[in-house]
Amino acid sequence: MAEPILRVENLCCGFHTEDGYIRVVDGVSFDCEAGKTLGLVGESGCGKTVSALAVMGLLPQPAGVVEEGRILFRGDDLASTDRDRMRAVRGQQIGMIFQEPMTALNPVHRVGKQMFEAIGLYEPGLAKSELTARAVDSLEQVGIPDPVRRLREYPHQLSGGMRQRVMIAMALAGQPEILIADEPTTALDVTVQAQILELLLELKESRGMTMIFITHDLGVVAEFCDEVLVMYAGRIAERAPVRPLFHTPRHPYTHGLIESLPRMDTPSRTPLNTIEGVVPKLNEMPPGCRFSNRCRHADERCRREVPALESCAPGHGVACHHWHRLAA
Repeated sequence: MAEPILRVENLCCGFHTEDGYIRVVDGVSFDCEAGKTLGLVGESGCGKTVSALAVMGLLPQPAGVVEEGRILFRGDDLASTDRDRMRAVRGQQIGMIFQEPMTALNPVHRVGKQMFEAIGLYEPGLAKSELTARAVDSLEQVGIPDPVRRLREYPHQLSGGMRQRVMIAMALAGQPEILIADEPTTALDVTVQAQILELLLELKESRGMTMIFITHDLGVVAEFCDEVLVMYAGRIAERAPVRPLFHTPRHPYTHGLIESLPRMDTPSRTPLNTIEGVVPKLNEMPPGCRFSNRCRHADERCRREVPALESCAPGHGVACHHWHRLAA
């Protein structure tokens, strides 16, 4: 089996706050195979984005810290590398599309200036005419009509879908091997979401990229991803190839997420299933399984012992003391 292009081992990171240090990501490990798409799924605050920012070396400073763990990109540990090396990796080898393009783009600079800056970082010394040609070509590749005019406009003059396409073009300016897409369709309407997802899939296939796709939308995961990592309260609950995850979920949390989805054969006005309870606060996590306060299978062992991520099938791991009950 080929060595994964990216390997994260026992990643623990968090933030120093007025209430003390709070660990947000606790012992997360995963591999990314070249050319595949790994989906990170979980509700808000579970650590998906923080994990991605740690990979990129972009945790807010000085509050954000990587306590321990390794982030191996082609064998090089990014968690312990220096800033100059991270600048070389960031954008050129690992690119990122941020969640909200209106805040990621600078509102007081024209799109062209921001595109020129992104391209110039990876190809210094280009003349303005060459920068313009590269920027126009990049915008054309992501499906923006009349790209010459768009370069003269400000972000607020573009639609949400066009702003996101600009962000994709900037993320791909350095020809990265890995692209991290952090909920790239959250603020868009359904039609535009479909267009952006189709664009990302086309770009991934044409460039042979590896992708980490962060989302809340299980429908997108089912169609878009090869493997799925389900996170809950900073830890991994389950990891599996996409089909086994949806057909035979082993963790009660994953099972609850899938059961909450509406189905085509569900009668109209039927209430959706829900997962009772709320996620514990980050500074008040229980000592054992963090899902124990919401799980109908939980017992004293669950409340006392942290479940290890164990194999329940080839390529399928689950962190639950009682996953056999869901397998029955």
